[in-house]
Amino acid sequence: MVYTLTLNPALDYVLKVSSLKTDDINRASDAEIYYGGKGINASVVLTRLGIEKKALF
Repeated sequence: MVYTLTLNPALDYVLKVSSLKTDDINRASDAEIYYGGKGINASVVLTRLGIEKKALF
């Protein structure tokens, strides 16, 4: 079993816009939140590879 340790987990907030204009209000058409951090990313890859792991925060 592999243990991963993430001391500083992160959330990435991604906004999508149809077009980006300067000197104007840009409104998002969609928003998504992704988890991140080196330990979390490593755990995702290990899961996809079928390796047993335990993520610790």
